[in-house]
Amino acid sequence: MSARFLFPLLLCVAAAAAACTAGDPNDTDGNTDGTGGSNDGGSGGNGGGSGGDIPCPSGDCDPSAACPSSKAGTAVLRRLTARELEAALGDVFPEAAGAWASAMSSDPISHFGFDNEVARLVVSKQTARDVDSTAAAVGAAVSGPALASILPCSTGAADSACGDEFLSKYGKRLFRRPLSDTEMTEYGAFFDEALAATSFPEAVSWLTKALIHSPATLYRSEVGTSDGTARRLSQYEIATALAFTYAGTTPSDALLEQADRGELGTPEALVAVATSLAESTEGRAEMQRFFEAAMQYGRVTTLTKANVGGFDQLRDDMLEETRAFIAGVILDGGGGLSELLTSNVTYPSVALADHYGMSAPSADYQPVQRQSGLGLLAQGSVLSTEASSANSSPTQRGLLVLEKLLCREPPEVPATVPELPTAMGEAKTTRQRYEELHVSGGPSCAQCHAAFDPIGFGFEHFDEAGRYRSQEGGEAVNSASFIPYTDPEIAFATQEELATALAGLEEVQLCVSGQLKTFSFGTDEACLGEARRPDFMAGTVGFVEYWASLAGEPHFVSRTP
Repeated sequence: MSARFLFPLLLCVAAAAAACTAGDPNDTDGNTDGTGGSNDGGSGGNGGGSGGDIPCPSGDCDPSAACPSSKAGTAVLRRLTARELEAALGDVFPEAAGAWASAMSSDPISHFGFDNEVARLVVSKQTARDVDSTAAAVGAAVSGPALASILPCSTGAADSACGDEFLSKYGKRLFRRPLSDTEMTEYGAFFDEALAATSFPEAVSWLTKALIHSPATLYRSEVGTSDGTARRLSQYEIATALAFTYAGTTPSDALLEQADRGELGTPEALVAVATSLAESTEGRAEMQRFFEAAMQYGRVTTLTKANVGGFDQLRDDMLEETRAFIAGVILDGGGGLSELLTSNVTYPSVALADHYGMSAPSADYQPVQRQSGLGLLAQGSVLSTEASSANSSPTQRGLLVLEKLLCREPPEVPATVPELPTAMGEAKTTRQRYEELHVSGGPSCAQCHAAFDPIGFGFEHFDEAGRYRSQEGGEAVNSASFIPYTDPEIAFATQEELATALAGLEEVQLCVSGQLKTFSFGTDEACLGEARRPDFMAGTVGFVEYWASLAGEPHFVSRTP
């Protein structure tokens, strides 16, 4: 028996399953930065709105849209992301931890920055190969020294009945539901055939690979059954959605037992489970993943800064500082949008505090009150990521706010734009250079940058490595500016005033809550998370509570017919 039997089968099944979703497996979202000739990396074009090159199934995909009530979305088969599959396999077979390695490639990133957009998660030939290699590695690990603890009967009566015991227990864990009688018969026959041709451990290995290859393992079913008015998700589909949404992994045995008993039937019950999962270690990691993907500050660990000594030793600390900030302000503090954007506390390492010129914390990543700057947008990871290697970048920082907090699409880059010189010339500050050169580039250049550069000027008191400065090039830094296209126009003098203004804008509140819904449901269909959205926007519930409330929405238990 060889992989020639299973691998072609996987490709056929994958092709059929992929037909249930839309998208191009070769598309990796190669967006341009929309910065004209600024020599900036921009924020990757990963902004809000429906945008993108893969339409949503319903055709109604503006997550920042305000809706009077919630609705159920489209039925889908939702492929597990690489990280979800890896986490699931680790939790299904904890006894084999450390004995196998994943071969899964990274998944395509949506223009929101997320790796779980349903329409993009098709199974390409490369994905099928990755699954096959990963399944083989897990099969070998399960059938190795761990087998005795995974399947105690294997040390004695290693026979067909012992194989059925493995199939019943681990099949349910992998499929996230009990196997049907037909599945038990067919997989049991497959195991018996393997057992007749090879050893018991090898037969277990082949059965493990076959189960992992199944669409029941690789896909989250969000299809349900029709009752004439809607498609109602099964208890097991709901349990699966709860586990992956709020913990990033497969349902625990305890959660599957709740599904067995039919206990996942009311919004109150679902929100209670979601809250418990969100507060777990895995749930906290999922919330961290949301912020890191949405705001892109994880890229700081790959950056270099030509004029900042020791930055290579500080950049990892910057990421940990922001994670500690999210943990302290949002996860432990129950904070919402206002706290995220206007908290005057940060959590640096001792080395970072010295770098910033602020008071040292009592220990690494303990809270310190800020003397300048507020909230997430004053984090060194954010400011350093949205900057060039040698200078701050009003363009990149303005684009980040434009796309990630206002959910506005940047203007299209003109067909021809001049390259901007890196030398400062007579301009002594970065702002002066940007203002002069973007005007000198002609009307199209100036018009494009007028949408976001004014926002970015609000961050000019912070250099390319997140350090506060009052002067640049012997000139006083000027961070006074405005948020374009607001009515009435919102002016600010400092980053603190900008952050406070953004926290109070309905446009920002809708954008950020919409992105959290998009991250949770894997789709940017509109109107899926409205029940507690006004409370989140009003600041009466925080991120975690609003996130958990999504489990009580119609979309969590049903789909359109």
